[in-house]
Amino acid sequence: MCPALQGAAAASFDHEKIISVDILCDDTDNSGPSEPETRILTACVTFVSTEAVYISKKTCFSLDIVSEGFIPFKGDWLAVEYSLLPGTSNIVAHSVKPMACRHVEKVRITNLYGRNGVIDNEIFFTKDSLNIPDGYTPQMGDLVNVVMVESVQFCYVWRAISIIPV
Repeated sequence: MCPALQGAAAASFDHEKIISVDILCDDTDNSGPSEPETRILTACVTFVSTEAVYISKKTCFSLDIVSEGFIPFKGDWLAVEYSLLPGTSNIVAHSVKPMACRHVEKVRITNLYGRNGVIDNEIFFTKDSLNIPDGYTPQMGDLVNVVMVESVQFCYVWRAISIIPV
């Protein structure tokens, strides 16, 4: 995990932390009461509001449980740690973090298109979700260090979440 993204705050959405979901596979053993098993769901962000992240039309969770320093963006791949409430199809989401996170150094900004750009011909970024030092404006040819997450952005599989000029 990227050092910039460590830590996760537990909080609730609509004061409940319970989310109704469609069962993808029901392999639970209903032989009696037990402690809910923690699982990991891999999901792609479909929409982000000011309060919640959606991974489908019906499944969402509060931004409060997302790893500190990370704001999900449409197309990002996430690892959602959750448990099922016994006897229901409701889940309790415990934490959310990027599925994959990498740091690369000394790469160039190769394209700019309005508020969007590309680094090293492989990493998408949008100024709408980019962490940059105060006063810095990305320019073509700038040499930068990048923190990126796995994401589906046009023909790119990485999205820069932070760039620092070298």
